Amino acid sequence: MSESKKEFLTFRLGKEEYAVEILRVQEIRGWEEPTPLPNVPPFVKGVVDLRGSVVPIIDLREKFNLDASYNATTVVVVVHVFTSLGERVVGLVVDAVSDVQQIDMDSLQPAPDVATSVENQFILGLSTLLNDLDKQGESEGSGEPTKAPKGTMVILIDIDKLASEGLIEQVASQDNMPVGNG
Repeated sequence: MSESKKEFLTFRLGKEEYAVEILRVQEIRGWEEPTPLPNVPPFVKGVVDLRGSVVPIIDLREKFNLDASYNATTVVVVVHVFTSLGERVVGLVVDAVSDVQQIDMDSLQPAPDVATSVENQFILGLSTLLNDLDKQGESEGSGEPTKAPKGTMVILIDIDKLASEGLIEQVASQDNMPVGNG
């Protein structure tokens, strides 16, 4: 893999496809109701005990003002973020995990300057992923393209910027709370 290409975990939030760098992903867990915390924004669902560590759970759908419902495909992507307090582990609630994709960082498009469901400050860039049929692009035997390649637009999220707005520090400072039996 060249230096300009990185692997990203893609996932669904509503009708859109998003991605975070795969090297930041620790694990993917099924949805379980977290222990609620007092005085946090509504998109902070609470904390879970992950092998002895307290992990805050943030519903990205609510953070980005999208509809949120919990069903069989709802998962928590556990990621590492870098904050002013150092490296932290955070769970991000998403509608469904899609795939691991290789994305050329040199071909990223900037976020448009129009209002979107995700604040532009949290967007690394936009990329189009071509599916296998679109990658072929030629009809058999003719050598001519059957159509212009089309694909799925993916929004790459900068999870460190999500953390740097102070939210993670606020929740992570409660890490000394007793978990389980205390």
